[in-house]
Amino acid sequence: MRTLRERVGGQSLEILAVNYGEAGSRVRDFLHREKLDLLALLDPNQEAAKAWRVRVLPGSFLVDAEGRVRYSVIGEIDWTTDEAVRTVRGLLPAAPATTTPGTTGARGGR
Repeated sequence: MRTLRERVGGQSLEILAVNYGEAGSRVRDFLHREKLDLLALLDPNQEAAKAWRVRVLPGSFLVDAEGRVRYSVIGEIDWTTDEAVRTVRGLLPAAPATTTPGTTGARGGR
């Protein structure tokens, strides 16, 4: 996940982990030990897992800014592969076009 975030850097991407039923202290220890810099949400009663119909771990869901699931994987996936990175990039919104001060950004001419 860290490598994925680095490869699509500069684009709007947030990675959240949802822990299935473990104590917060155990999750914090794991994140610290593995040097993972991401937000981990706790699901102590497995309510999120039930709501998302997760029956096999791990499960990965790519969710857009409006909360819609755009892509999902049940089971393990290597998010560092070129194919996975292309898939994620294809789902991210395009970066806004930049213009030079005094220009409009429009194409064409007379």
